[in-house]
Amino acid sequence: MKVKNREPAKQENNIYRPIKGTIERIKKQTSDVSLFTLELEEPVHYKAGQFFMVSVWGAGEVPISVTSLARKSTRIEFCIRRVGMVTGRIHQLKEGDNLWIRGPYGRAFPLELAKGRDVVIVAGGIGIAPLRPLIETFMKRKKYKVSLLYGSRSPDDIVYLDETRKWKQQGVNVVLTVDRPTDGWKGNVGLVTTLWHLAEVDFKKSVAFICGPEVMIRAAMQDLFFFGMPEERIITTLEAHMKCGVGKCGHCYAGKLYICKDGPVFSYKEIKEQSILNLGF
Repeated sequence: MKVKNREPAKQENNIYRPIKGTIERIKKQTSDVSLFTLELEEPVHYKAGQFFMVSVWGAGEVPISVTSLARKSTRIEFCIRRVGMVTGRIHQLKEGDNLWIRGPYGRAFPLELAKGRDVVIVAGGIGIAPLRPLIETFMKRKKYKVSLLYGSRSPDDIVYLDETRKWKQQGVNVVLTVDRPTDGWKGNVGLVTTLWHLAEVDFKKSVAFICGPEVMIRAAMQDLFFFGMPEERIITTLEAHMKCGVGKCGHCYAGKLYICKDGPVFSYKEIKEQSILNLGF
């Protein structure tokens, strides 16, 4: 399947040259996830769905999707989970310390697909991070009916919990579910893919944006296609296995695609016959 040449945002900065950023704020989200707000030495122009290579001196670099609203700015936000050496080192930093970023890379979310349609956003765990700017964008435009289905391991693992409450107050249909409920949890329990009936949309006339664990992405895309949503309107972002960010190292090569260069945003139509996620029937 040939991937449609959807160009990323026009680059005004050198995407190969690292830009120094100062950590302006660190907001803890869960026991292993924090939101880092950086003030950069020069502005960068990015769109939702794109990612940057974020580096810390002496440890290396990792690909991280932008979690702030699309714009040209010296301020940028990344929601980072402590999962390896580099992210572990990042989590040891304090406000006032420095990080370096290069980018942005990859294709952005095709927001034009949402024009005149209802929007379903499906997130699992840290997968809510790259979807956050989508939710904020649709809320800002005030003409979209948005349903968010968000699953986490436990109530303590919900990222952007305060923001989900704000989104709900502002009209987003927020549906939360957890795998392991704690005492006092009154929400849904179970897989996010069991909650389609709460989306309150006509799937055949809607568009979906998905991010989370690969098994969840696979199940969600196949379910939505089964419900009648056109495959070109089932959109996901895949972040696993990226290394260099520019399609040179081959670390994220899957099927006939480089996730970092051809993606990380793909439609179900583009990847259903590729080895990515072993999608297909």
